[in-house]
Amino acid sequence: MDILKNNKRTVLLLSAVILANTGLQILVPRFLSAFIDRAETNAPMTAIALIIAGYLFTVAAQKGAGLCEEFISCRLGGRITNRIRHQMLEHFIDLPMNKHDTFSSGEIMTRLDEDVEGVYEYYQILFLRIGTSVLLLVGVILSVAMKNRLTALLMLAVSLFSIWIYKVISDFGTKCYLKSSQAAAVFNGILKDKLDNLVEIHLAGAERHALVSLKKAMHEKFRESLPAGQMYGRLWRASTVMEVISVGGTLLIASLLWDKGMISLGTAYLFYNYVDLIYAPLQSFRNHLGGLQNASARKKRVEAFLKEPAEDGIPEEYNGYTAPSAQDVPYPAQGENTSAASLMDFSSLEVRNLHFSYQEGTEILRGISFTIHKGDLIGIMGETGCGKTTLVKLLARLYSCPAGSIFINGLELDSYSLKELREEILYCPQKPQLLHASLRDNITLFDPDIRDEDIYKAISALGLDHWLEGFERGLDTSFSSAEGSISAGEAQFVSIIRLFLRHPQVIILDEITSSLDKKKEKELMNAIKRLSGERTVLMIAHHPEALRMVNKILVLDGGILVEEGETRRLMNNPGSLYYKALTAGDEKGGISL
Repeated sequence: MDILKNNKRTVLLLSAVILANTGLQILVPRFLSAFIDRAETNAPMTAIALIIAGYLFTVAAQKGAGLCEEFISCRLGGRITNRIRHQMLEHFIDLPMNKHDTFSSGEIMTRLDEDVEGVYEYYQILFLRIGTSVLLLVGVILSVAMKNRLTALLMLAVSLFSIWIYKVISDFGTKCYLKSSQAAAVFNGILKDKLDNLVEIHLAGAERHALVSLKKAMHEKFRESLPAGQMYGRLWRASTVMEVISVGGTLLIASLLWDKGMISLGTAYLFYNYVDLIYAPLQSFRNHLGGLQNASARKKRVEAFLKEPAEDGIPEEYNGYTAPSAQDVPYPAQGENTSAASLMDFSSLEVRNLHFSYQEGTEILRGISFTIHKGDLIGIMGETGCGKTTLVKLLARLYSCPAGSIFINGLELDSYSLKELREEILYCPQKPQLLHASLRDNITLFDPDIRDEDIYKAISALGLDHWLEGFERGLDTSFSSAEGSISAGEAQFVSIIRLFLRHPQVIILDEITSSLDKKKEKELMNAIKRLSGERTVLMIAHHPEALRMVNKILVLDGGILVEEGETRRLMNNPGSLYYKALTAGDEKGGISL
């Protein structure tokens, strides 16, 4: 409802156009009725010509109103859909990590693409299709009642009975569509995960297991979609019976009244025309109730997702091991109100004797300590599984850090609200997610407050003008196949532009160069250098060469910080691990420690 209030003028304009369109539809048959009556009574040609002119004008006006209704509703629908997508993305970010782990990327994409579209489709069918059909139905019955009450009562009875039958079938169908939508989302999630990890699956020899799980999800999707698909057939059969009763009964009454001279031939034709006009909204009920069932199921999934409790504290199962010396470190008590503190004045981030483990498992990080300052560009490297990603996720507070381990501006990380942390410390994962939407929407993530001018300025500031020129339609370019629309490097450019537009204080980049060729990597690193400016940037790099631009390097091994120093010093020190990695030319970015 808030979204509709924000578009009040558009909603009022659309309502006026719908009323005009409905009135014109009811008016058109009256011209035909008047024409028949005038022709039967040999009326002057002038009167007949005026009726014909009125008919042609009314038909043209009705068609124009229909086009305006479609255009305005599509524009309104785009705004509503994008706003809901933006709300869902914000809510998803605020969910605790245990919830993030339960959603595959494919399922989230399904919710953002199909389910969100289902919300607008639900209201479009309910108000613009079924609602206007009800309005037309009421108008027709009132018009018929002015001519003959008995015929109007028959039409009303048949219409109400038809709507009741459709409603019964619809209520049963919604449950089927809800199960079908869930099964489709699970299938899409599994399919996307398999496609994203084809190489890893092949190397692990797990093709058979992957195909079995995909086959089970596909069977489940088909099993749940079959009952939903049968709903339309039931609605069609019910509407056919209602149509026969409605048309046959009205024609019988009209012929009897005309035979007794109680109505004119034009009025009899008007009744027939109105019966046909009444069948149109009844047919609309039938055609759209199937879609309404599916849209209603997707709407419920969106509502259920938005009702997921946001993170006001990280769940206990993600709490790490508390360092033995934590009680000796001065910091504000956990949960203490420090609302005066602001990340807008970021000056330093300090890690003190950080230990962390997942639940009761082996320690991932052991005694990590380092300090970074505003404007630092930090590189983090180490072998796979050494704790790099865990460390940066703790810094972004995607996981809860042990008390007394991470400080910003001298205050413990928990002293800041999660909302502010999410706004000022941004984490960019290795694999960017693109949506089935335009380039503009993928950059803004459907935020209506970001203007095209802001996007162009960001692209220019990052030195990516040549990249944008590669898209023939510019920001209007549609990514119909999401990640498949552009290369991995170009997808990372989208991520960098997103970061620039958010104006964060700290940026964390998690191996964003891992799947790029040398040319794209160089272009991306130049964009990152422009992005950094006075911001603090922490970057996990796939290739040691990518860290030449940073001013400080941290090397992890087995969860321990084994090397720390200025990049220039380490590059010129044959005994440093970074020097050895550079000279070895390890294409995998690994380090022999």
